[in-house]
Amino acid sequence: MIRQAEAKDVQEVMELFKVILTDMELPIMRQVLWATLKSALIEAASQKGFRYAMDSALVKEIDGEIAGFCFGYFNKDMKNSDLILKRALDKYQLPHFEIFWNHETLPEEWYLDSIVVNPAFRGKGIGTELLQAAYEKAAASGAYIIGLNVDHRNPKALKLYQQQGFQVVHQITLSGHQYDHMQKKVR
Repeated sequence: MIRQAEAKDVQEVMELFKVILTDMELPIMRQVLWATLKSALIEAASQKGFRYAMDSALVKEIDGEIAGFCFGYFNKDMKNSDLILKRALDKYQLPHFEIFWNHETLPEEWYLDSIVVNPAFRGKGIGTELLQAAYEKAAASGAYIIGLNVDHRNPKALKLYQQQGFQVVHQITLSGHQYDHMQKKVR
């Protein structure tokens, strides 16, 4: 079942979010203990207005376990998001770091920021199910276009997004990696 994430999901979602942070090779992942960073992220994710809060997440639950999730939102709705993260990092005495760059999204698009499937559940169509649910959530929020970024080092994801009807609109660099910014009309 795919559903809106709830406060009770934050621990599992943040543990899976580690996959994204590690894949992006963010320096913070080498600088601090994951347990401490995870605590700060959970603190931030528990606050409305943070881009990685549970109200921005959809989860796929199988037998009581989070099999995958995605974060999506209109970037214009995330004005205080970076401040929320900075306060959480300060509370845990962690260095500030960039997890989102303003050029990641284009104006007026609903941004599919992150999508992760638990390795134990991969190959079962969960990523595609989460994408479908994200399209529905985006359209219900008034979006006409959904955007995302795919790392050039992830050709499987690029192929999936192309099969879903996404088209490359430009290329960007995030955390030293080249990405294709892709868009799809959702209504």
